[in-house]
Amino acid sequence: MSRDDTLHSHWETRARRRLRRRTVLTAKRTALVGMGCTCMAAGIASVPSPLPIGFVLFAMGLYFTARGSKLARRGIKWVRRTLPPFSRGLNGIKDRMPMPMRRFIEHSDPGE
Repeated sequence: MSRDDTLHSHWETRARRRLRRRTVLTAKRTALVGMGCTCMAAGIASVPSPLPIGFVLFAMGLYFTARGSKLARRGIKWVRRTLPPFSRGLNGIKDRMPMPMRRFIEHSDPGE
């Protein structure tokens, strides 16, 4: 095996690894956005129920969607700036959420 063949094989291996990593990342982001949209839909659907889980489910959906999409993160910040009652609602449930969701709510807070 010549030096050129070894070098060519090395670059092919790196390209395969890079493609595999990109594919896994795309699949993870797609799953996060899909799960987030499902949680948001379930949250909206459960708002009229007597149990107050609709807003919590919706907040979880926002979190998952924001984890998978930069555009969603920007949109959430815009909505929180535009609708202060929505922002206050998220801040109100922040204490009952797991730590990663608390950090997300604090990070996306426009500070009004």
